[in-house]
Amino acid sequence: MEEHWELKNAHSSISLDHVSQRDMFYIKWCGHINSEDVIQTALKYIELQKGRNCPKILNDKSEVTGDWEEANDWLEFEWLPRAVASGLKCFAMVLTRDLHDLGAALDLERRFTPECRVKLFKEPDAAQEWLDTCH
Repeated sequence: MEEHWELKNAHSSISLDHVSQRDMFYIKWCGHINSEDVIQTALKYIELQKGRNCPKILNDKSEVTGDWEEANDWLEFEWLPRAVASGLKCFAMVLTRDLHDLGAALDLERRFTPECRVKLFKEPDAAQEWLDTCH
């Protein structure tokens, strides 16, 4: 079963899709995002993940600007334990060229637990290749 969710506002567009043939969620971010956008999308992922035990996320932030680092504490202590408990094992993040995003992404990467592998990428294709081999 495929599912699609979108968040559109004046500054950003975010889509979250369950891709059943790859047993993953694909999250595409566009525009200028903030911590509120990140938290809202993370909560929607938890809702869509219920009962699925889908082990993979491709988190594509290649087309964003903005500072979302304030969400990292919440992601570490609230979202990540729930995501891992619901089956998340592999998290691939595609980075933007925006240096602000790089700092937030590196900070988030170090917060992941051994129960969920995380890797940062410059290109979506490389992220997908890694996810295809991640178990």
